[in-house]
Amino acid sequence: MSIRTVLLSAVIAVGILMSLLVASLAVKSIRRSVQHEAQQRVNHDLGIAHTLYEQELRSLADALVAEAGTLDLSAEPELLTARLQNLKHRSTLTVLNLARVEEELPTETPATAPRTQETFRDDPIIRQALEGHSAFGTILLTGERLEREGGKALRQALSVRASGAPETTATDSALFWWAACPLRDDTGDVAAILYGGRALNHRYQLVDGIQRRIFGTELHGGKPLGTVTVFLEDIRVNTNVLGPNSRRALGTRVSTEVRQCVLDARTPYYGRAWVVDAWYLSGYLPLRDPAGTVIGMLYVGLLEAPYDSLETELIRRFLVPASCLLLGALVVAIWLVRRITDPLGQLNDAAMRLADGNWEQDLPPQKSYLEITHLGDAFSRMQNAIRQRDTQLTDANGQLSTSNEKLTQTNRNYMEMLGFVTHELKSPLAAMQTIISTVTEGYCGDVPEAMNKPLTRIQRNCEELQDMVKNYLDLSRAERGELTANRRDIDFNADIVVPCVEQTTALLQSRSMTLETTCPDAVPLKADPELMRIALTNFLSNAAKYGAEDGAVRLEVAVQQDELQVSVWNEGTGFTPEESTSLFGKFSRLKNAQTREKRGSGLGLFLCKQVAEQHGGRVWAESTPGKWARFGLAFPVEGPPKADVSPRPPQ
Repeated sequence: MSIRTVLLSAVIAVGILMSLLVASLAVKSIRRSVQHEAQQRVNHDLGIAHTLYEQELRSLADALVAEAGTLDLSAEPELLTARLQNLKHRSTLTVLNLARVEEELPTETPATAPRTQETFRDDPIIRQALEGHSAFGTILLTGERLEREGGKALRQALSVRASGAPETTATDSALFWWAACPLRDDTGDVAAILYGGRALNHRYQLVDGIQRRIFGTELHGGKPLGTVTVFLEDIRVNTNVLGPNSRRALGTRVSTEVRQCVLDARTPYYGRAWVVDAWYLSGYLPLRDPAGTVIGMLYVGLLEAPYDSLETELIRRFLVPASCLLLGALVVAIWLVRRITDPLGQLNDAAMRLADGNWEQDLPPQKSYLEITHLGDAFSRMQNAIRQRDTQLTDANGQLSTSNEKLTQTNRNYMEMLGFVTHELKSPLAAMQTIISTVTEGYCGDVPEAMNKPLTRIQRNCEELQDMVKNYLDLSRAERGELTANRRDIDFNADIVVPCVEQTTALLQSRSMTLETTCPDAVPLKADPELMRIALTNFLSNAAKYGAEDGAVRLEVAVQQDELQVSVWNEGTGFTPEESTSLFGKFSRLKNAQTREKRGSGLGLFLCKQVAEQHGGRVWAESTPGKWARFGLAFPVEGPPKADVSPRPPQ
């Protein structure tokens, strides 16, 4: 991936992420502000609605008190009744009664049941009037009380049907604006009580008037911007909220959350509420009677949909210019990225030309940012330096090629000389050894005893020279890559162990050393017999050369875990663990008092390692200095992968 792609991707990703973050915060802020403003308006409107509610209630009470001051209790009953009927219609009262204290019965308006003092026991407003004080407030009148005050017709007229089930009554109780004032006689005692009130059930003028005063008549989606409702407990008894059938949603109930807050906890509720079929930003105030009992609620709701539209419009007005700014910022960022990456692209092209060996085309001068200018100058200096070094290397390579050809020729001459000399020495040494053997074995007559020791020494030296010649011949093959394993099926005991033991017996006997061989009778495997004999002969020859005279030598062959292990142990001075790591190197010989007296090429163990590698095996050496030494060779019977040199035998 190019740096331009990475930078552009990073800039775009960061720009988009930052824009999303800012947009998210802005949208959240707009939404919070709109909702807060709307809820503040609801709270304000609810306060206005409650004020209007209280004003009308107080107006009713004032009218009743004013009228009470003009009543003459001594007037004829018919005249008094007509006066009360006129006041009732003029003040649009639902109930208006006059109760004389001594009679405890109202003077007029329909009554079907007698009223006693117990009739007003639960009426806190009339109780205050009996005590001589005018009082007013909102109260709840049960169906029985309505029937006593105005007959069955009043009870039925004020009942509210359940929503969705017109034949079922949601409630036959009613909320009333209720007022009572005492009428005194000449002595100042309370002689009668004038009381009455206006029912809030079905009094649509109240909620519609408050709605018009606060929200006007504007509609949104066919729905008014705001609604007002009076609840008797949790039942709508007066509302301009419309149900699905476009009728007033009388008889419907408030949500459980609102009921628990307002009616049970007796605290106002403000918040978002689902009202019949739409979301409203709502406010609910508890309505209390003069005794402090919560008997209902006053609700004002602001339709949320207009504010959702306002919120959407504000968000759109923010996002459109913000998107344009983001697009402009991205264009500027892309231009800046190109200003940075174009010179880098030129540097990359110049570097590719440099890698292809084109030293001549120079990098154009960089006139971009300071760092890139410095980078271009550094690249040009590097190109010039490489050009100079290439010239120097070309000259040096020419000289090296000439030297290499000379070394190759020298090595070729060395190999030819090595092969020629060792080959020429092989035949004379064999002849000398045969002649000495003939003499020492008595074929030429008796040998004087004084000559036995010199002849034995000559014979031993010839054998050592013959071993050296053989090792040099094998080294010559290895250097030419001709020392390769030609595997075939063999019997390790018959084809390798027996011939090698026979070949080294004379050398061992010349040093009075005993050989103990431990080998299974038949060890079939696939290997190169010639290479195996080279390795084992070298192990046995080393034991004869460097082992203790008159000492013991043990040859052990075993198959363990699909691996053939061959080791030669001998008594002698041995070697240290530090010396064991270099024993298998080419021309490697230990430097101590014993080895200095022995002639050797330092190639025997190196050739053993080569044989092990050709068979996918390993060699090792171990010793207890001053006591014994053991050399070993191991390789898989099936011939696996790679050789290894270990100073310890396999466990």
